[in-house]
Amino acid sequence: MRGTAFTLLFIVPFGIYAQSVTFLDQVSRAPVADVTLTCTANGITVLSKADGTADLAPLKGCDSIRISHLSFRPLTLGWAALAAAREVDLAYRVHPLDVLVTSGSRFSEPKRDVPEQIDVLSRREIAFMAQPTGAELLQNTGTVFVQKSQLGGGSPTIRGFQANRILLVVDGVRMNNAITRSGHTQDLITVDPYALDRIEVVNGPNSVAYGSDALGGSIHLITRTPQFLGPDSVRTGGDAFFRYATAMHERTAHAGVELRGKKWASFTSITASDFGDLRQGSTRNPFYEDLGRMPYEVVRGNGQDVVKPNPDPNVQLGTGYQQLDLLEKLRYQASEKVEQQLNLQLSTSSDVPRYDRLSRYSVDSTGAPVPDYAEWYYGPQQRVLAAYTLDLKQDAKWLRHARITPSWQHQEQSRHNRRFGSSKLGHNTELVDVLGLNADLETPIGKHELRYGADLSRDEVRSSAWNENILTGARSYRTTRYPNGGSTMSSLAAYVNHSIEFSPKFVLTEGLRLTSVQLSATFNDQEDFRFLNGTWKQDNTALTWRVGAAYMPGRDWRFSVLTSSGFRAPNVDDIGKVFDSAQGDVIVPNPDLGPERTANFEASASKTFAEQATIEVNGFYTLYTNAITVGPYTLNGADSIDYDGVLSRVAALRNTSEAYLYGGSAQFTGHFNDRFTLRSGFTYTYARIRTDSTDQPLDHIPPVFGRTALEYQGKRLRLEGDAVYNGWKRLRDYNTTAGSEDNLKSATPEGSPAWYTLNLRGSYAFSTHFSLQLALENILDMNYRTFGSGVSAPGRNFMVGLHGRF
Repeated sequence: MRGTAFTLLFIVPFGIYAQSVTFLDQVSRAPVADVTLTCTANGITVLSKADGTADLAPLKGCDSIRISHLSFRPLTLGWAALAAAREVDLAYRVHPLDVLVTSGSRFSEPKRDVPEQIDVLSRREIAFMAQPTGAELLQNTGTVFVQKSQLGGGSPTIRGFQANRILLVVDGVRMNNAITRSGHTQDLITVDPYALDRIEVVNGPNSVAYGSDALGGSIHLITRTPQFLGPDSVRTGGDAFFRYATAMHERTAHAGVELRGKKWASFTSITASDFGDLRQGSTRNPFYEDLGRMPYEVVRGNGQDVVKPNPDPNVQLGTGYQQLDLLEKLRYQASEKVEQQLNLQLSTSSDVPRYDRLSRYSVDSTGAPVPDYAEWYYGPQQRVLAAYTLDLKQDAKWLRHARITPSWQHQEQSRHNRRFGSSKLGHNTELVDVLGLNADLETPIGKHELRYGADLSRDEVRSSAWNENILTGARSYRTTRYPNGGSTMSSLAAYVNHSIEFSPKFVLTEGLRLTSVQLSATFNDQEDFRFLNGTWKQDNTALTWRVGAAYMPGRDWRFSVLTSSGFRAPNVDDIGKVFDSAQGDVIVPNPDLGPERTANFEASASKTFAEQATIEVNGFYTLYTNAITVGPYTLNGADSIDYDGVLSRVAALRNTSEAYLYGGSAQFTGHFNDRFTLRSGFTYTYARIRTDSTDQPLDHIPPVFGRTALEYQGKRLRLEGDAVYNGWKRLRDYNTTAGSEDNLKSATPEGSPAWYTLNLRGSYAFSTHFSLQLALENILDMNYRTFGSGVSAPGRNFMVGLHGRF
């Protein structure tokens, strides 16, 4: 027997045989649930419980017991060795294709059977990376590009699509709603990373399973679920974490408590974060010395706005904020076939300064900065979710598994801004309530798997606005962001996914979804927009599909192909938001606006070498049609109207553009031995809008980006050094048309420069109850901004984290 494979076993003799054993992750010392112990002689199987313990009594006398888990290296030991042990350490080693995913069809299935490219970030990796929000977490994986307009934000991009053209899903419930905008968003940070079990990123259209908005892909944020313990009495477990980071003087505290019983289980999580002003890197590109410098701050003095010099221009004054996240999950198992779950989530924050607007300024004749804004901030962003899930398992031929989930979500967004030198502070507030119902069913028919269901939702939007005189407190009229008479958006859909396993080597998958979306927006304005008064309606229907296959000639090789479609139905943000425009132009709603659509083809291949190294390559081509852009329009037959005393040209959002996108990604994982692992990956995307002459760049296309990491894992200790990098985004690849999201104002004359960071992180488990985490990020203190961002990235950042478990 090779010594390296058996360093996994840690045995403490008792002098007598124990009737149970505890399985632990050898690095983190965390208990490992769902370890399978199988007696090779008679097939008797035992599973470890939520606390990592397994009862050995049913296996007594077995000379060969195979110990296996999807995420750890297998072992084979005799009953006597296990019975004499108190703890067994398992070495982490997961085969990427063995991972179970739910985002492909809404039900759990092996990743190897799913034709979509799905990247999975496990709870173990999330804990080790220890990032402040979900935005930084995804950015540091090197597989998702994230843009930031302010510290309290993060807008992910998948295959060239972002904002309301990708879908965010939390615990199976859509986060996108009627006002999810086409501009950069910050919804991702409202899900607590310390409460996550895993993240699944679907690259490419995911509309058959989840409907509108999944044009470029979807991000599934799956929170931790409490586990049942079995016949024992109720036990309490939990964890606590404190993190401090220097770049923004961040202080984060987290506590989670789990109650485990035979029929009842609960998980409670609370995380509070305090982020100070962000310090950017001091090692600057010599050609762009002033990029990102913040030379001033605006203060009030003697009733006036005063520009005060910033003593350290690398500190981005006006970026700090606070956040609080709460989660409660309660599970009840009425029987082996019936389970119920209540899922409650709350995320709220302080005011969040919008730094990209606060940092805009001109220069007067003396060379002094004149800010555009004295104030610009988002009010507390609140997200509330209440979801109930009834989970049914049956032995009937026509049904194996059913899951019904009614849900309610509430979101509050507000924007507040005041021009420099003005006494008028504008307030816009949006309230959104979403009622939803999902019904998902799974039926096996021989070699066939049928997964089907229906979902419906109704969004209600209420908008209010006013101007406040900060000197007198007087209020005055202000245009609402969305129609002031209220808006609704309803969706009804049915879907079916079918797969057939012709053999363990070949799986074919197909799916269809029919979605109907109705939208109503009422204008009731007595001042600026009386010509729009009335109710504007839309009714859109979309049929989406997917056909894919996975072929595995052996465990070492895997090939997959997929063709699929996606769509995005226009929402309230599309038809109700853009009222005002430049003088002489006015944008009006277009009730005939139709869904944007994508047609996608992709292929992938992966090869594993001697179970030590795996390389995976993915390529895609996407045709993007009915793209929504601004163009000439007529209102009541007229192409111009009198607006605010000015004869103005009429324009509207229209389905006009056609674009194409193609690109690919590659990922490599190599295990030098049981301790050292090398991981590397990169992503490339190219996109153009078709025109009658020269094709033009499509906006929000990131430059090539990736990450390379070398990792060491030993007993109690884990170390990792990595490089995260982005290539150039040249100015010729920017979309410079009006309304572009490429944020040209934040670019240099040549575009967005290439950059890289070098980073180190490590953890050490002193015991099963306490561990220490340290990280030094951006070691070289590089100054950079990710493409399209209005805030510079953190400079050199030292992080210390203390993790307790009980």
